[in-house]
Amino acid sequence: MPDGTTAIGTGLVVNGITTYAFLVVARRALGDEAYGGLAVLWGLIYILGPGLFQPLEQEIARATAHRAGRGEGSAPVLRQAARVGSVELAVVVLGVLIAWPLGLDGLLDHRLDLLAALVMALAAFMAAECVRGVLSGRHEFRRYGAYFAAEGLSRLALAGLLAALGVAVVGAYAVSVAVAFAIATFIGIGRLRPFVKPGPPAPLHELNSALGWLLVASLGEAFMLNVGPVALEIVADDLGQEAPGVFLNGLIISRVPLFFFQAVKAALLPTLARQAGENDLSGFRDIQLRLVSAVIAVASVSIIVMAMIGPWLVETLFGDDIGSLDMALLSASGGGLMVMLSLSLGLVALDHARLAVMGYIVGVTAFPIALAFGNEPFLRVESALVAAVVAGSLVTAALLRYEYSLHARAGRFPGASVDAESASID
Repeated sequence: MPDGTTAIGTGLVVNGITTYAFLVVARRALGDEAYGGLAVLWGLIYILGPGLFQPLEQEIARATAHRAGRGEGSAPVLRQAARVGSVELAVVVLGVLIAWPLGLDGLLDHRLDLLAALVMALAAFMAAECVRGVLSGRHEFRRYGAYFAAEGLSRLALAGLLAALGVAVVGAYAVSVAVAFAIATFIGIGRLRPFVKPGPPAPLHELNSALGWLLVASLGEAFMLNVGPVALEIVADDLGQEAPGVFLNGLIISRVPLFFFQAVKAALLPTLARQAGENDLSGFRDIQLRLVSAVIAVASVSIIVMAMIGPWLVETLFGDDIGSLDMALLSASGGGLMVMLSLSLGLVALDHARLAVMGYIVGVTAFPIALAFGNEPFLRVESALVAAVVAGSLVTAALLRYEYSLHARAGRFPGASVDAESASID
């Protein structure tokens, strides 16, 4: 495991448990149909939020770490990132407002309170990513994990209060998602002061050297992570408004390993980037080989476990019925995405973000093609998710293998043959 994984993982444990508890409370307070609307909103928040603003965190972390190595303050980087993020936010809010009468209103059950919650959540998420970027860049992984704990606890506390007061309005629970982002961000800001110090001006190119490529990759990742409930809402009108909620419940139970993989992901990129910067590509490749092997093992076990007990867990926690095959396919899509992330971060760390994008483009393209086949809506969406991550993983692995072969020919792998096959990732 990269340094920092345990600290971030602790925060994610708290966030994960409280997220499940939040959804259980919301499901029981709102009922089937209203909870379906919350499930679609949840999918949209976690497609647009991480998709648009996670690259900001990655670039802030990279620039902050670089400045820290030179003993320079990162306040100018944070200010420049806030300006870039504000422009992104303005564009996406305008896009959401334009999309509202063009079909987004139908996805959100024609509820203006859900539209307001979406805009609020995106604004709060942008600020949160800026704060987390500085914490990651300074290797303050314990404090990074504290952000996740604060987010989950505050979201659950708000939902518990609403349920205790007998509130059964879906918009109130939707707004609590946005408020939780804001609370955790304010907690993070209080912890940033010792690390955000004045420094040399931060020109735009210091922050956005790979921002465009990272944006495409991040949107692709967020799409494959969260498109399920939204896609089901589109292809399964005859199943009723509660169907996206059932799908979301199965999704979050099946993807427990993927959720906690965020801890590995947050710590992996700085670790790989440091080894690449030190020209230690043998250690670089060793970390990736061991990580991918571990991910495949965890994913294989998870598929079996979810097929066996996944339906029981969903019924026990949420009162919903879902099949063993559904849970196995959802778990497989999560495992495949972990493999793809493990590989693509290697390309990013080698300063080839443009290559990492290709896997996501292939995956996102494969999803609607695969979605066109089949009859049963749940299986259509689940199979399309598996097809997307498999296609994306194969392309990413091929590109990383090619990069390794180039480095082997250049003699950057001690003891490696210059033959491309010996530099293969497998």
